[in-house]
Amino acid sequence: MKKHLFAALIATMILTSPLTVLATGEGNTETTTETTTETTTETQETTTTEGDTTTVTETSQTDVADSIIANESKPYLALGKDLNEEQLTYVLNEMGIAREDLDNYKVVYITNDQEHKYLDSYIDPAVIGSYSLSCVMVKQNTKGSGIRVTTKNINYCTISMYKNALLTAGVEDADVLVVGPFPISGTAALIGAWQAYEEMTGKELKEDAKTAALAEMITIGDITDEVTDADSDKVEELIEYIKAEVIAKGLTDADDIKDVIKEAQEKFGITLTEDQINALVEVMKKIAKLDIDPKKLLEQAGDLYDKYGDTVLAEAKNALNGIITDEVKQSFWDAVVGFFKTLFESIKNYIAG
Repeated sequence: MKKHLFAALIATMILTSPLTVLATGEGNTETTTETTTETTTETQETTTTEGDTTTVTETSQTDVADSIIANESKPYLALGKDLNEEQLTYVLNEMGIAREDLDNYKVVYITNDQEHKYLDSYIDPAVIGSYSLSCVMVKQNTKGSGIRVTTKNINYCTISMYKNALLTAGVEDADVLVVGPFPISGTAALIGAWQAYEEMTGKELKEDAKTAALAEMITIGDITDEVTDADSDKVEELIEYIKAEVIAKGLTDADDIKDVIKEAQEKFGITLTEDQINALVEVMKKIAKLDIDPKKLLEQAGDLYDKYGDTVLAEAKNALNGIITDEVKQSFWDAVVGFFKTLFESIKNYIAG
């Protein structure tokens, strides 16, 4: 009889011990793995040239635009308020929308006053001008798919400039098509993208995030224009490396950020002026205050930041992939040790009793 009671005691302890937490932990790991698999599949799909999953890096911008237009999610439009009828018809046609169907869509308008409100601090007001012409279409994409951007008739802002600025502003999982009625800089289109995204999600983006995003985009544009010892793609890559370092390491101090900029210059073989370095420091301080999760760089702009997954963003990559860290392993063994200590103590007390 005592033997049976003893066996029952051990069975009860096993079923109710801390090791059941480890089982739950495995369940969470499996869930993480499943989620990661979905995200990875999305990423792998978006780097192929099959159907709607084509990306900027492996096909033409026309194909990407066609893919965004083919996205069946409801489109949200932000149109330049000063477009004339001919320009409006052209822009809508580029977005795959018939002029006569415009009333069926949710539309917000970008005004010249809004452009000056956000841009006068960064650009000569005379350059902004008196007309609002930039247009944007935004569509929701599946969770974890990231930000996808393409442009038509935009001759200043690049894909990575838009993508980085949108990520900084807090945009997630969105298809964004920026169109000009004729070749324009497209600087004001970021304002329209925010408006359309806010309409789509029903959530307002934070003003400090918008300010940081604009500062980032304008600063990148200025520096890429000014640097003469490297092409614009290389300069953008340098700035993305700095951004990844600042976010991954949580840097807020100007001297620490300057150290990263110095390292980046050596790494990419690009020389920046003191003014350019100071401008980057100010932008990165703004970005640092937003406390952006490093994983977002990989989730939302993987085509720009995956290259740092084994270095600067290794910890974020591991977290996304559900890799068990040393801390988690230690926690597991602590639980095992604690379980057996409790078990042996109970056996000892049972026998003594």
